[in-house]
Order: sequence, then C-alpha cells, then structure tokens
Amino acid sequence: MTFRSSRLFLAAAAALAFLGAPAAAQKIDVDASACPAMFTVLSAMRAGRPRAEITRMLEAVLDSSPYRAMFRHYNRSWRPNHLPRETFENMVLSLRFPDAYRRGTNARADAMLDRWRRFYADPDLFERNLRQIEATDLPGLVKAGVAYAQTWLPPEWPIPDFRVIIHPNGGSPGFALPGEQGLDFFQLPRDGRGDIVWGELVGTIAHESHHLGLRPAAPPGLSDADAAAFGVLSTFVGEGTATKFISKAPGGSVPALAEIPFPTAFRGDLLEAWIELSAVEGELFGRMIADFDRAAAGRMSAPEADSEARFWLGGLVGPAYLVGSEMFGAIQLALGKPGVFSAMRDPRRLFELYARALDREPVRLSGCPRLPAATVARALAIGARGPGGPRRPS
Repeated sequence: MTFRSSRLFLAAAAALAFLGAPAAAQKIDVDASACPAMFTVLSAMRAGRPRAEITRMLEAVLDSSPYRAMFRHYNRSWRPNHLPRETFENMVLSLRFPDAYRRGTNARADAMLDRWRRFYADPDLFERNLRQIEATDLPGLVKAGVAYAQTWLPPEWPIPDFRVIIHPNGGSPGFALPGEQGLDFFQLPRDGRGDIVWGELVGTIAHESHHLGLRPAAPPGLSDADAAAFGVLSTFVGEGTATKFISKAPGGSVPALAEIPFPTAFRGDLLEAWIELSAVEGELFGRMIADFDRAAAGRMSAPEADSEARFWLGGLVGPAYLVGSEMFGAIQLALGKPGVFSAMRDPRRLFELYARALDREPVRLSGCPRLPAATVARALAIGARGPGGPRRPS
C-alpha cells in the first residue's frame, strides 16, 4: 500500500470528495520549519564546524515552538523528566561528538539515536524529503485526515482548531497536545526509495486529530477513588477508538474493520509488537480489571496510578492500544457506531457495553475475555457515592 509523491493531489482530492467537509470549519496551521532548521545544524556538523558554534545553533532550534511542544509531550505529568532537554541535545550532538552522549543514559534517547544516525548519514535523503514537503499541499492532507477522524466522533464533538508541527524527533511517530499535533519527520511513512507516502501520512494525521476531538468529561464531584477509577477507564478510550477505527489495527479476538480509507501501516516492529500483545490479551484484561477494582476501592496511590499509566501507554505499542481496540471493536461489531459513541461520551458505560456486545454476539466474539459482573457494576456506580467516598492513598 504505497503512493508515489506524484499522486498526492489525486489522493487528497479523492479523500475529500469521499469524506465531505469536517463538521465545523477548522483553522489549521502547518509548521514544518524545524525540518530545514535541523538540516542546517546537521550540515554544519558534517562540515566540521566548531563544537561551540554547533551547540549554539542546536540550542536555538530546540528553543523553537515545535521543539517546545515536543518536550511537553515527552515530559507529561505522569512521566516527568522522561526526556530532559539536555539529554536530547547531547544525543543529537553525539552524531558528530561521540563523547556527548553514552547509550544507557536515557531509554527514550537510546531508541531515538538510530533514526538520527540514519538521516545524519544520508543528507541526500533528508534534503529530498524536505523538497517533497515544500512541494506538498499539507493543509489539504490535514483536512482529509480531519474529515475522516470526524466520522468516528460523536457529532457534538467537532475537532477544534489546531496546529500541525513536523519536526525531526526519532521517538513518537505522532502525538497530540491541546491545540497541537506533532509528527516525526524521521518516521513519516516512506516507500522503498525513501520517498514520503502521503496516503499513509493521512492515516497518522487522522489518528492524532481524533484525539484532539475527544471530550469525555468526568462527572462532577467525584471522590478520589471514583476519580482514579474513571481515569483507568479513560485510558482505554482515546487510543482504543483511534487505533481500531482510524488506524485499522490488526485483528485480535475482534476482527479488523474491513474498510478504512487511510489505514496506518502495521508492519515490521509495530506488527510484531501487536502480535506479542495479542498473545497475552487475557493477561492484559486481567491487569486492567485489577487496576480498575483497586482504584475504585481507593487502594491505588497517585504514584501507582502514574506507574500503571506508563505501563499501559508505554512501549512501541502500548497495551492500552490493544485492550481498548478490542473492547471498542466488540462494541462496534455488536452494537454499531451508536454503541461506540455511548461509551466514548460516558466511559463509565465502557465495561457494560462491552459485556453486552459479548452477550449479543457470542459466536463471533467467543475469544474475547469476559469481565466480572461486579467490575461492570462498579464502573456504572462511579459518582454515586459523591465526594465523600474513599480517599486515594498518598
């Protein structure tokens, strides 16, 4: 499934014609300025410019708005100091100055380094991709992705205005922050020649745009325990829906959707990671149930909640992507899009609707793990106790 760059405008036009316009007019800005800026830094490295000069150039690029957004993504509240700026800077400098960074210093930077080395060693590919981006109707691509993502959001949840930033990163292929969507230049989908595959890129944009449109609100006045339990449920909503309906995740116990216009390419390491998670799907459901029950009983501390969030959302494919995809896929298969939207609007109903789907389609969903009735009831009861319920341990 590859498209040559010359097919860009045909693909974007066909997508827009098929999908129609988004539910509301969006103001979408696209900022790819960090790509040529970083290319200039790497070119100075290869040209043998002094270390102090290169460091000043790199620091100026890292001060830019795209990289400030990238550091906000990596250093979220539940994983502070996941990727310190100084560590990232030293990792980049090590392309020319090996003493600047040593493998083992930071797991995220370690994983990024190979991608940086590839493009540092191949400036022709880097520059050719820059020319492709400059010649591309990026706003048109973004609109196509937004239009498709909107079809998998409740109609009262229009995707808001946002900015797309494309920047050399090497870690997350894409991420979403309030009002911003980041795409890693190094991991834009490419064909065998290294040319950017625009059709697959729309799938990534659609996935992240879907996140920006999500608006599941916690009920007011929750106790600490109920708020923690609601947080556990919410972990599986965003990635579960986007992975299943936008990116066309491979089937597990629930078949993959037959028709998705812009599927993300699950192949190579991504596919292997998905297969590995599928093999332990029952264990993952068991861990989700245990986490939820512990949170609902007021026995999950804030540090434990952060640790579990790192487990569920970390790795090449976070376990929450698979478990959420399976639950929402079962709901869609048995109850249709109205059932999916009901669970999205109120995550307290996620377990109930999943259990109902398994009862309605016992043959087609026979491989799906079951949930204890008590766990389903606890989810529906979130908020019933009010703010005076159990306190979360510190």
